[in-house]
Amino acid sequence: MATQSSTLYQLHIELEHVRPAVWRRLLLPAEMRLSELHPILQAAMGWQDLHYYCFVTADQRFFTDEEVINQGFDEWQDDTTARLQDVLTTTKSELFYEYDFGDGWRHRIRLEKSLPLIGAQPSEAICLAGENACPPESCGGVPGYERLVTILKDPQHDEYDELCDWLGTDSFDPAHFDKKSVNARLEAMHHYSPLLVHDELFEAFKSVQPEIDRLLQQGEFESDMIRQAFIDQFLLHIMEDDEQPLVELPMSPHLLHQLLYHPFEAPEVLQFNPTAATPENSPLLALFKTLAECAEEKGIKLTKKGNLPLAVVRKMVDAVDPAMLHYNRFIWQRGYRSEEDVPPVHYSRIIAIVSGLCRIVKGQLVLTRKGQTILKKQDWPAAFHTLMQGLFTQFNWAYVDNYPAMPSIRLTALVLLYRLHTQQHKLKSVDAANYLRELFPHMLAELEEEDFRMYREPSEVFAHVVKHRLVTLLTLAGLIAFDEGERAVLLEGDDSCLKLSQLAEEYFEWKS
Repeated sequence: MATQSSTLYQLHIELEHVRPAVWRRLLLPAEMRLSELHPILQAAMGWQDLHYYCFVTADQRFFTDEEVINQGFDEWQDDTTARLQDVLTTTKSELFYEYDFGDGWRHRIRLEKSLPLIGAQPSEAICLAGENACPPESCGGVPGYERLVTILKDPQHDEYDELCDWLGTDSFDPAHFDKKSVNARLEAMHHYSPLLVHDELFEAFKSVQPEIDRLLQQGEFESDMIRQAFIDQFLLHIMEDDEQPLVELPMSPHLLHQLLYHPFEAPEVLQFNPTAATPENSPLLALFKTLAECAEEKGIKLTKKGNLPLAVVRKMVDAVDPAMLHYNRFIWQRGYRSEEDVPPVHYSRIIAIVSGLCRIVKGQLVLTRKGQTILKKQDWPAAFHTLMQGLFTQFNWAYVDNYPAMPSIRLTALVLLYRLHTQQHKLKSVDAANYLRELFPHMLAELEEEDFRMYREPSEVFAHVVKHRLVTLLTLAGLIAFDEGERAVLLEGDDSCLKLSQLAEEYFEWKS
């Protein structure tokens, strides 16, 4: 979705060296990122987003694909971080958009007017005018297009039939332009998905739009990005076999929706066997068991900072073998002086609270009625299942690293566990991050630029955050295991290999 802006730009876009002129006039937010402008230009001009592109100013080049950068472009910037108003102003009124480096289509973008956004005027892109159709994709640049037009004018030409077969039609009209159709496409892309720039996908979308609207009304989406990712995967799923996405949906859109938003109330997808959990195979459960035994009926008096007293922390530390957590950040030493110095203890207490097993009353940590019942009956399987509900639906995973919240990581964690279950092999944590990013393309947009810190690129930050949170929390729960021989490699390189533990294989009963 386009960024809300207080200023609108009226732009004139013309395809260079093509006659008669192919041009469009657009009205759109000045604060729009160049990466957001790209699909709008594609739809307005009539391209299909099949090739690389870049934006060019007098002294800067903006790319979005690392493969392009690696092909010899030394001076570049990330187009996801640059806004239209940064590179196009009244004093620098021209910007160039290059598409398909083989055919070499170059568009001149000129700022005609800068207008204030007044009242209810829509802030998404609008096409005001235009003339002529853009050339067909991959037709050979300007010379190839000129030859194509010449042949289409002569049905008796030796290459006429072959060219029509290649085009898929004999009715290509270089003079065609339909402003109404362009705006309908732009509106659909704004409200649903930029993927609708593709003609075939847009045609398929028209027949399934009511079903998408119904699913969207039923769903509870934690962010606009997750909503859009859900739509993207639904759209890709309806395409024919030769149009399948690089990463296919792991299950039907309906079941995926249930797993993402109602994982503990989706028996069609997932059921549970809590009896598989014991304090011996789940560090989180062992830590909670010790915490509950220390609290009993009287509770635990917290320190002035709201932490557990050291005596309780020591008992919790002694209840878990640090090797079970298998992450170098969590191999603690006896030198800790606070609950916060032992992250597994700290996170376990918070997860127990958000799970409804204990709470804080007047400086005391006490068991809730449910927690007391579990302790009295020694019903640790019930405790584990309750803790899992808290971990996957209530606990803020950003708490483990203080990066942007990125709720989609927690939201999609069970999808990743399902993949590990069905694929039956290990998965490097960096590959797990790539899988989630490809399956849900807009997770990356949840990052905030000011929080990139030591990492330059959003993709690097994303991979780091996903890897850290998955390894930290899933090993704490006891759902991820490692081979003993990998220990040294993991601690030195932190390139963790994820695989389901025996507990995870038994606790999750996948139905899909």
